[in-house]
Amino acid sequence: MSMQHFYRYSHLYNSLSYNMNKIIFLDFDGVLNSDSYMHELREKKLPVSDGFGPLFDPNAVNNLERILNAVPEARIVVISSWKDIHGLSGLREMWRERDLPGAVYSVTLSLMHDRLLFEDLSDPDDFDRAEGDSKTREVMSWLASNELLDAPFVIVDDSPGFPPSIQANLVRIDPFHGLMNFDADKAIHILDSQP
Repeated sequence: MSMQHFYRYSHLYNSLSYNMNKIIFLDFDGVLNSDSYMHELREKKLPVSDGFGPLFDPNAVNNLERILNAVPEARIVVISSWKDIHGLSGLREMWRERDLPGAVYSVTLSLMHDRLLFEDLSDPDDFDRAEGDSKTREVMSWLASNELLDAPFVIVDDSPGFPPSIQANLVRIDPFHGLMNFDADKAIHILDSQP
């Protein structure tokens, strides 16, 4: 990522004073909106989306709330591609309108789009690795730009392509079920076990 590119999009970062020490890097698709919940809504002929996108699975939302209640100093930073559609203010609006737990504090800078433009990612494994690598760079860039490289953090995402270097901070979600109780327990453990 060039510095010019970084400064051009630095407005995506939240200008809040980060007096926090634990970060939840949160994906949405496959994490908060599960395949099983979408199937359930379709079976019941209920709406599957609103003006923001697919509706979130209430069970997954409850598990996110469990994490936030157990680790009240944790802050949500969105790594989902939804940030590219809605931006930080749109995500905050969605959070209020959907009455979701906690608050969106910031978003990461998107780095995947460059890879899609310049690399052949037609093989699903290559795409997964590229997505995992890009999200890892987004996380590390966000931590560095906010001077929080030593902060405890967890990545809650359904992507299978994260590199080994980040696995200790990753809770990989099964997209069929979304964020489950045991996933929330693992996220809490990761956040609480880091100094």
